[in-house]
Amino acid sequence: RDLTDDAYWDLLSTRALARFFLLAALYERPRHGYELRKAIAAGCDGCCDPTDAMIYPTIKELMAGGYIECESESVGGRSRKVCSLTPKGVEAYGTAARVWAALLPHVERTVLRAPTASGVTTEPAFGPVEEESAR
Repeated sequence: RDLTDDAYWDLLSTRALARFFLLAALYERPRHGYELRKAIAAGCDGCCDPTDAMIYPTIKELMAGGYIECESESVGGRSRKVCSLTPKGVEAYGTAARVWAALLPHVERTVLRAPTASGVTTEPAFGPVEEESAR
């Protein structure tokens, strides 16, 4: 793995964000796979454009865990699965939202302290380590 390659970090972040935005989209209302894909892309203004290869395995995993349930519906002679959150899925979405809310300020602060294109860092990403005072 090349940690200097944007694609490496993009894949990691897309997987995590896609799962979070999938829960958020289903919290709004039940949706089928194509709608989920579009809702996720719209929910993050295109920064996370998940593929079918990410969406459908995630749906299967969330179904197996009891976080979502899917029902078949027929539209124009075609069958598709419409997914909705279970109470456990609503709880998972709330948990994910709390964790993301706690992480985002720290991620933003650290991103702002990263080297710029010119190689200049505005300040250290982490402050000095504070020693615990002797009791």
